[in-house]
Amino acid sequence: MREVFVSALRALDAGDGVAIATVVGARGSTPRHLGARMMVWSDGAQRGTIGGGKIEEVVVAAAREVAAGAEARVVRHHLVRDLAMCCGGAMAIAVTPAGESRAVIAQLAALATTGTGGPLILETPLDGGPFALRAVRAGDPARNAPRVDDGALLERVGAAERVVLFGLGHVGRALGPLLARLGFAVTACDDGETGALAEAPAWATNVVESFALADVERVLGGLTADDHVLIVTRDHAIDQQLLEGLIVREDLGYIGMIGSRGKVGRFKKRLEARGLIDGAAGAARWAKVCAPIGVDIGAETPEEIAVAIAAELIAVRRQGGSPRFGQRPNLDGDDAEASDA
Repeated sequence: MREVFVSALRALDAGDGVAIATVVGARGSTPRHLGARMMVWSDGAQRGTIGGGKIEEVVVAAAREVAAGAEARVVRHHLVRDLAMCCGGAMAIAVTPAGESRAVIAQLAALATTGTGGPLILETPLDGGPFALRAVRAGDPARNAPRVDDGALLERVGAAERVVLFGLGHVGRALGPLLARLGFAVTACDDGETGALAEAPAWATNVVESFALADVERVLGGLTADDHVLIVTRDHAIDQQLLEGLIVREDLGYIGMIGSRGKVGRFKKRLEARGLIDGAAGAARWAKVCAPIGVDIGAETPEEIAVAIAAELIAVRRQGGSPRFGQRPNLDGDDAEASDA
């Protein structure tokens, strides 16, 4: 969404004709789902994708006409019967002339680029009519859970989801730009002793030269349930200090920490000894900690570990939880700990 609306605003300001195609109906097995978007210029160039293959070819053709001045329209197809695709589902794609929604597109682009604002509800009429933005009401969909209601696709939008990345070692430097490309607003935190902050990373929305939670909260205006906090520092003592400060926070939705099962097991015992994860409430606190962080894909190199962590955050974003393949890791082992864990 970020790429599409930012690009659409630039194109409109340059005088180009563009249309925005939005998936407003998806039934059965489809390559993309509600809210997937792409922007199409009148010459057929595009940003984003609504699924590729024959369905995208048909939608691009329709969007080129709309971008050139034709009326809004809706493209509906059963992917097997109509297009000989093997997916098996059916899709409806609203094609909206971008020019008629310029004011809303400008607001959406500002939300994406400033990292502040919202939340709001974006309404995409099912007939391809102009977009609308309104305040959130009771019963509106949550972030990343769009739904169709009363003739429109409703999506909760706002500033980019935030990641607070503690540590700019090998993994942090590989992970930060990847998360930024996935649409997260990344705050990079390090104490600077290793020279990690000698040059501010271009991918970071904010840079904090400290591992202290109070310093980070001053910059961000506090932490929220929508924030993702990742502990990937070079120092186990710093990791434990951060975890102790974060695990008692009831307002955090995601805490992830890098490390071997042995490291995580020792931290768990230390937290128990300090009374931070005693009883049912303590068990619930510990259950929120994703450690060792990342989807288990056998990753070893910093780049592979970054992919595993990013995959977990995508699952949190899209599915509302971390994929743990049915169980927590075994914390009774005493694995050797990696140097960057």
